Amino acid sequence: MNAKEEPVFIVLDAPARGVQRVRPLMRNVGLVHVASALVLGTSLVLGSMQACTGEDVHVMSSALVMVALVGVAGVAMTVRVPRATAVAPALAAGSALALLGGSAAGWMWVRSQPCVGDVLDREVVTLLLVTASAAPVLATSLWLLVSRDEIEPWHGSRGVLVSTVAAVTVLVLGVGFALLMSGTTEMPASAMVAIAVTWAVAVAATGWLRPSPAVAVVAPTILQALWLLVA
Repeated sequence: MNAKEEPVFIVLDAPARGVQRVRPLMRNVGLVHVASALVLGTSLVLGSMQACTGEDVHVMSSALVMVALVGVAGVAMTVRVPRATAVAPALAAGSALALLGGSAAGWMWVRSQPCVGDVLDREVVTLLLVTASAAPVLATSLWLLVSRDEIEPWHGSRGVLVSTVAAVTVLVLGVGFALLMSGTTEMPASAMVAIAVTWAVAVAATGWLRPSPAVAVVAPTILQALWLLVA
């Protein structure tokens, strides 16, 4: 008596059709950051901000320090330093955010100067170069963090809540300080508010990152705040 033969089914594990997510290469992102740091450093060294009275105005405070951090992060990503896959792009993102805040403050300061406003003015060219160089650094850093699944709130919603409250506190204190110092410095209050906004954004971002990149993304903000206190 022959046993009844059962049909055999062959399951083919074929990849699902669709658009695959493009992941950036860390080395390429690092090269972009190194090139941006060179452009930023050159433009900041050669282009100073002068008021209509002839005095130098430091609108973009600690900008060269931020540029140095971008360069260090770019080199670390280019040579693939161990354990820097999340810290380096987060550090670059925090530094670029501070530079964009400084450039926003610079644009507000330029509007308050009647003798500055031509496209070929040194101050305007410097701000254009800083803005155009810092924006790609921030964009590529965030792209790298998202593609590597580093966007993960620590302690869930509780960490996000704590970082949001801290960010609002920083923003309120920054705006209050700007209003208090209004009229006593060359920098207009709107420019100081722009810097405070970037600080608040950096603090809020810490709740959405893992512990190591969270510390890295807020480190440039802390350094800039200390720089302003000492200066």
